[in-house]
Amino acid sequence: MKTVHLMGIGGSGMNSLAGLFVEAGWSVRGSDGPIYPPASDELKKLNVKVVEGYRAENLEPKPDLVVVGNVISKNNPEYDALLKTDIPYTSMAQAIAKYFIADKQSIVVAGTHGKSTTTSLMAFLLNECGEKPGYFVGGIPLNFMKGYQRSLGDYFVIEGDEYDTACFEKTPKFFHYLPRHVILTSIEFDHADIYRDLPHVKEQFYRLMELTPKDGKVIACGDEKNVREVCAGNPHVEFYGLSKENAWHIDQAQDTDMGKKFHVVHRGQPFGWFETKLLGTHNMKNTLACIAMMHSLGMSMDKVRRSLLLFLGVRRRQEFLGEVGDVKFYDDFAHHPTAIHETLNAFLPMKTLRKGRLWAIFEPRSNTVRRRVFEKVLPESFSAADEIILAPVYQKKDQLTSSDLLQPEEVVESMVRMGKKARAAKEMTDIVHWLSQELAAKDVVVFMSNGTIGGVPAQAMKRFAEKK
Repeated sequence: MKTVHLMGIGGSGMNSLAGLFVEAGWSVRGSDGPIYPPASDELKKLNVKVVEGYRAENLEPKPDLVVVGNVISKNNPEYDALLKTDIPYTSMAQAIAKYFIADKQSIVVAGTHGKSTTTSLMAFLLNECGEKPGYFVGGIPLNFMKGYQRSLGDYFVIEGDEYDTACFEKTPKFFHYLPRHVILTSIEFDHADIYRDLPHVKEQFYRLMELTPKDGKVIACGDEKNVREVCAGNPHVEFYGLSKENAWHIDQAQDTDMGKKFHVVHRGQPFGWFETKLLGTHNMKNTLACIAMMHSLGMSMDKVRRSLLLFLGVRRRQEFLGEVGDVKFYDDFAHHPTAIHETLNAFLPMKTLRKGRLWAIFEPRSNTVRRRVFEKVLPESFSAADEIILAPVYQKKDQLTSSDLLQPEEVVESMVRMGKKARAAKEMTDIVHWLSQELAAKDVVVFMSNGTIGGVPAQAMKRFAEKK
């Protein structure tokens, strides 16, 4: 049995990679700092041995392969020790490509927004059609309850992250995923810690298009100006979206008590009605992208239509946390202005039907939104919300100075000038107190962060329940 050692095993991606290697019959071990649930629970379930802290001794006994996570820096003592050995090593992205994608048709889902949901839905539809696909996604699809699966068929669906690969390989992860087919949802400026500006980001997607073979298919959102620019002149692209200019477009849509029902037109001809439990126009378009890709792969549209209603979504993407005192609580991963805007707009039909208020609680936590780069556009992103609370900017060890960091109070001032009810919390306990005191029946509360918001959702629900 071969042994693989994963450096930085506690990250969600490396956690899933551990699962893939276990499924492939490898002995898996790893190292990291302190690891907390759910990652620690998953590794325990997989029977993966984990050591806390990085040191040279972790490389003994000598493994057959070391995978270096992108959380590992060049001055990491374990990585430094690795370079002095003859142990083969690689990045997470390269390991996925070599050991799990190499002989499969890779379907790469790329773009600034919607990757996790679209990847999960694409994998689910292929699975329901009997294709037994592999998949790797930066979230937990609720139908599968794990973020990975080895392929037992012809396809491997993977979330194509544009973030860099490893400390020794500063190119996007999706360069390594051997793209045969691509779904491209959107292109915006993000990851300000590694990209200079929007043109720098677009360079990576131009290269992704170059890597896609002529016998592959690109399904790209034609409603997005940057996407159209990147895909211009590409003969194997089919555009999708709301505009009639797209090969695939939606000409009618209805809100339902579950999600969306919509009518699809393909190349000017009626293609049929479809329904999804996912909320919002952005998820309706993500669903259309999967319908288009499934059609291009020759899958049964009757099976696709039936399967869409069985898809439950992805954990922390519009995830329903529970209902207390006729107040609904949701959790979402949104951490970019566009994602915040689309997420909140998706809840407007629910708010209208319930006739309550829509609360938005946001934690600036990602490497980009912690910076001031989006300070001027953030206020407009919350336009759908009736009550807005900004949590303190997440503190982490990096080179950012106080002048570099987002100033929530200034964002709130802009919102107030726009006529919004907004406030900035000094402490996480402020948020719990405000919610427990001010929520009323029929309200909808949406927590947004790419982290945990300090456990506020569970605390707020508990305090509110005690008050009732």
